[in-house]
Amino acid sequence: MKKSLLILLFLAFLTACGSSKSGINADDLAIVKVDNEKEIVKYGMSQEEAEKILGTGKKTTTFSTYSSGISIMYRDGAVVCIFIDEESKGKYKTIQGAEVGMSKKELIDLYGESGAFSLSEIQLDYVYDSINKKYLTIDEQSSNNDLKSYQVSVRFKMDGSARVISLLDRQSAMLGK
Repeated sequence: MKKSLLILLFLAFLTACGSSKSGINADDLAIVKVDNEKEIVKYGMSQEEAEKILGTGKKTTTFSTYSSGISIMYRDGAVVCIFIDEESKGKYKTIQGAEVGMSKKELIDLYGESGAFSLSEIQLDYVYDSINKKYLTIDEQSSNNDLKSYQVSVRFKMDGSARVISLLDRQSAMLGK
């Protein structure tokens, strides 16, 4: 009986830890190829590993751009920011299943209503403080100097469909590096 109870508690713990709706972690900052879910580009991955999947990128001042609508910012040779745009539709999605073209409601269903904020109809953001384990409000973001936060941002077209999805850490969001 005690053994069964311990197993149930352990399984409940594992389930709770895997939920992105309870917060955003580095593992949530990843994209996967739609037709081959083994091809994942994720936060912290080396540029060499990312380019094995994406091919060689075209370097701009801040980003490397790749075919299929992917742009990546690297810091010290590691992925810290991933953008997917309209060209990625049907080719790449986030590890949570978000794709360009989805509605705001569909994205909130994936990432949760808790922590979502919108400054306008054309943007939806989630900023999660990984140290204090909480979503940051817009006021907390401007007063929080801790860069140990992760962010999912979506920009929408006027018709309400997602145009760009960004997965990044706070340092790249605030400092562009």
